[in-house]
Amino acid sequence: MGSFTLPILLRWLDGAVVRLRGGRPFPPCGGGIRLLDPSAQPLSPGHLHLGTPEEAAQVLSSGVLPQEGAAIVSSAGQSPLGERPLPPGVTLIETGLSLTALYNRLQEQLARFTAWQAHVQEAIYTNAGLQELLRRSSELLPATLLLLDPGYKRIAAVYHPQVADRVADEVRDNGYLSFDTVQSTRHQRPLRGGRGQGFVEFVSAEEHNRVLIHDISYRGQLAALLLAIRAGEDPDPYCFDLVEIVAHYVSQFMFSSQGAAYHSNAAFGSLIADLIEFRLTDPEELEQRLKHVQLSVRRYYHLMLVSFGEGPDLGSIPWNYIISLLDRIFPFSDITTYRGEILLVIRKTQKGHRLRYNEEALGQLLERYDGKAAFGNFSEFLTSMPTIYHQTKSALRLGQMMDPDRRIYVYEDYSIYQVVEMAAQMLRQEMGSRNIVHLCHPSLISLVMDDKRTGGNLTDVLYEYLRCERNAALAAKRLFIHRNTMLYKIRKIEDLIGQSLDEPSLRERMLFSYRVLDYMRRYRKEDILLLKRNDLRTEKEEET
Repeated sequence: MGSFTLPILLRWLDGAVVRLRGGRPFPPCGGGIRLLDPSAQPLSPGHLHLGTPEEAAQVLSSGVLPQEGAAIVSSAGQSPLGERPLPPGVTLIETGLSLTALYNRLQEQLARFTAWQAHVQEAIYTNAGLQELLRRSSELLPATLLLLDPGYKRIAAVYHPQVADRVADEVRDNGYLSFDTVQSTRHQRPLRGGRGQGFVEFVSAEEHNRVLIHDISYRGQLAALLLAIRAGEDPDPYCFDLVEIVAHYVSQFMFSSQGAAYHSNAAFGSLIADLIEFRLTDPEELEQRLKHVQLSVRRYYHLMLVSFGEGPDLGSIPWNYIISLLDRIFPFSDITTYRGEILLVIRKTQKGHRLRYNEEALGQLLERYDGKAAFGNFSEFLTSMPTIYHQTKSALRLGQMMDPDRRIYVYEDYSIYQVVEMAAQMLRQEMGSRNIVHLCHPSLISLVMDDKRTGGNLTDVLYEYLRCERNAALAAKRLFIHRNTMLYKIRKIEDLIGQSLDEPSLRERMLFSYRVLDYMRRYRKEDILLLKRNDLRTEKEEET
């Protein structure tokens, strides 16, 4: 984007142009300025050539023009060429300036333009952010610049002091455009552009400002909107071309570092990201944003995450293809990507119904691309999205560690382990201990130690017995032992712990304690007996 355009060049020559001829198409002029040398064979391409009218006529008559065409600016006076037609691709601008004044003016303007481009590009290379990129862009643009996401929420904005505009004020005051404002903007009569052309330009009905809306797209998907609002109704090709350059830089910044975030519905993705990250908490704003996104969800929804891990192979995953397959498996869902994972909000028709889908098809898809999936609980409210998301994320993390051979995880299967984690965090914060054995009932630890000494399985017998709500026959069936053997072992357990399992509070504590041990073994990969021995050794050292 180093070249300047004809409108930019004409702005630099403002007030000095006598006549403009040709210029369709205007050749690229990114190489700087050179004085005409009729003896050069041919003229160097990519430069803006300056010379006297006589030199311009000599060059045009000699045929020493580059194949790409040429842009020539002549100094004071008209070319001896008169009205003779110009060769194809040649732009000739006749000015009233002397050659020295012409050279000095254009050299100064080009230096300023080049410095501006370098300053804006630096914001990209240093990852200074979109707000800073727009601020630097505004140094040469006499307009208010607004960068909005597909849901018409502000990403960045720079306000020109001489531009008063209702749309810009609404973005500044609310941080987004209301549905009614968006609809009224869409119904403005376009002067240039339109849907499918990547931009639209019109004059606002109320303030009579010139408004240019430029699409920022990624792989055919709308990722953002760049609005340039200029005071006055008159067209300004110079401003238009500068906005084109800025739009290019915005695209370069967004997709060089965040391209993976635009593989799917960007408007929906923006809404979800704002919900999860607590940037969207106002009910009125949520209502306005939902009008921009036609959600498949009507009332209840499940959240689902699909992950492909991390590493260099992530770049080879066909995200769009996988999303299209997921859309077939979950036809009533909204899909986006969030932080390197695919996120689905799946419609649930009734509160009590189990979510039904083609489990075989999902399993095959995950197997093919070595993916994992997790389902969260259902909810009725989109404002519950942060909690539901983090629950689903926890199920994915816990499931991958505790059951690595499985592909699909359900939050309720791991919810108790999340509770154990939260209790472990509190134990570390309040008591300074990382050993979560302290969360267990001492009697269960005694059973574990007895099993270690005798090679028995009383700990697992107790867990199955309590999980089956003390149905000895069912528990025996699950453990593949006789019912009488089960009853014998239950009596032995009660003798060892010195308490009856008829006590409800004891049963609750023993079940929770078993989950703590299970979490330690399968997630932390820790040996409870080794930790216990270390604790005893520490206690003895403290006593001495």
